[in-house]
Amino acid sequence: MTITRITNIDNKKHIALLDTSSISFMQGLEVKGIPSDDILKDYDLILIPEWVLVEINDAEGRANYLQKLIELGYPIHSIAEEDYSNLTNNEEGNLYQIVLASTYQIGRIKSYLRRFVEKAEVLDMDAYKDWINNLYDEWPLPGQMLSSGRIKKKNAGEVSITILAEVVSWYYPETEALTIYSQDSDTYEFQRKAEASLREIFTSRMPVPISYKSNDAILCQLFRDGKISIENLGDYRKDIRKITYSKVQDDHSVILVTEVVDNDLFLDLVQDTSVHIIF
Repeated sequence: MTITRITNIDNKKHIALLDTSSISFMQGLEVKGIPSDDILKDYDLILIPEWVLVEINDAEGRANYLQKLIELGYPIHSIAEEDYSNLTNNEEGNLYQIVLASTYQIGRIKSYLRRFVEKAEVLDMDAYKDWINNLYDEWPLPGQMLSSGRIKKKNAGEVSITILAEVVSWYYPETEALTIYSQDSDTYEFQRKAEASLREIFTSRMPVPISYKSNDAILCQLFRDGKISIENLGDYRKDIRKITYSKVQDDHSVILVTEVVDNDLFLDLVQDTSVHIIF
């Protein structure tokens, strides 16, 4: 794959972060005749962390699909985790707090950071690019051996996207839209908990809100835009999934619901314009 690696994101207003699951889903949609422009046209920067890019390259079809998007002119770029320091004005103490918050639900990684990275004085810590690379190389979660011989590092992609999302959210207040494309509930939970934790640390800042485009959110958008029909929904949505959505009540109050949704209920939701799928 030929993809340009960047080290900064200055002057970008509409940013999307892509993970492996969403790329696979959009690839499947394109095979069924749904062009990616219906989904990705609104962004002036589409970012893929290097740890995620490794996973994308595990599947040739997925990599070829991404290469096609790049050749069509979509602003898709990769960014290496070791370059996140550039995005935070080299405030590596703050960056450590972002990494810690992004991994707080994963006990083994949190313990690794506390034991091997954190120091009583921030200035005594190793350079960020060194310890973040060591973290990946020594990934403390059990891995999965793939047919290619590569060991897939559990949750590495979700962690990297969460860190990048929080960096952009806290350091780029000019961003007008910051959206994570993911079907992985771990990413959603990691990011929500990370933001809540960082609000207690970065008390003088306000983060840019982070939105999501799960597979179901994409399908809802396509249906409401007239790109897919009710009759064909089963071609795109094969399994029962948990969805988080908001709904306007008759008294104009808004409720937040998380429930397992089959295709019949999903059809009711997407046809109800008072419903907005969050994840």
